[in-house]
Amino acid sequence: MGFVFGILAAFTYAGFINFSGKVATEVDPWVRSSLMVTGSTVLVILIFIKDIPYIPVTDGSLWIVTAGVALFGSVMPPLFFALGAHLISGGLVNILSSFELPVAIISASIILSESITLVQWLGTSLIIGAIILNELGSMRFNIKKHSTSD
Repeated sequence: MGFVFGILAAFTYAGFINFSGKVATEVDPWVRSSLMVTGSTVLVILIFIKDIPYIPVTDGSLWIVTAGVALFGSVMPPLFFALGAHLISGGLVNILSSFELPVAIISASIILSESITLVQWLGTSLIIGAIILNELGSMRFNIKKHSTSD
């Protein structure tokens, strides 16, 4: 099951990266980011409605944690991505976005005191290496294609 969900996550993330620089690039990044976050929220609520525990909304710590998670996990990343993705090439967007993986691992280690195994680092390195090799191959193919057509 974990493998299936991992593959699904990979495909949806790849789709997000691919379409972020191509779809609705003329829309204001603030609006675009708001729509992405709202759509994600609705989807998560629909899928996990039975798993959402009951927490009193008057709990003050709930609002602090929620604001932090929302701001740093859901609002700022898509906003900054929408602000910058259209300014650089799609290949560079893919390479830069792949560095989210080591940042997440390092953050989990520092903030949550998670232990990170060598296998996790190897997997992360493999993913980043594959993305970089793919993009370098695409760049080489495009250079060769343009030089032979001239």
